[in-house]
Amino acid sequence: MNRTVLALVDDLFWRTKIEHAVASAQRKVTFLADPGELSGADPENIGLVFVDLSCRKEPFDALKALKKSGKSKRIPVVAFYEHVRKDLQQKGEEAGCDEVLTRSVFSGRMGDLVLKYLLPGSVLAAEEETELPEE
Repeated sequence: MNRTVLALVDDLFWRTKIEHAVASAQRKVTFLADPGELSGADPENIGLVFVDLSCRKEPFDALKALKKSGKSKRIPVVAFYEHVRKDLQQKGEEAGCDEVLTRSVFSGRMGDLVLKYLLPGSVLAAEEETELPEE
């Protein structure tokens, strides 16, 4: 099944990074402006949710509701936060996020996360380093 990705992200930098990572797995991403929109998502068509815990509108109540609901609780939620905001990490874990990562870790693992949740069994191909010619 070709499931889509939901992303509750209001920062353009992260939106672009997520869009490229999801496109590399030939999937679509839908960006949400409001955490309340998570409740209207069809759980049968959602394969993954990315959440910036630093977004303008706090996502924690919506995440708790998503993870308590029957069919939607199986949807993997990967959240990320600024490393200086440990409070957001704890709130994300309490809200039921499957993974809560610092922004730097999230950035480095984004391709792996997309493969892990959208294309289980896939392996991220490491880029080959090109050797420089000897002088």
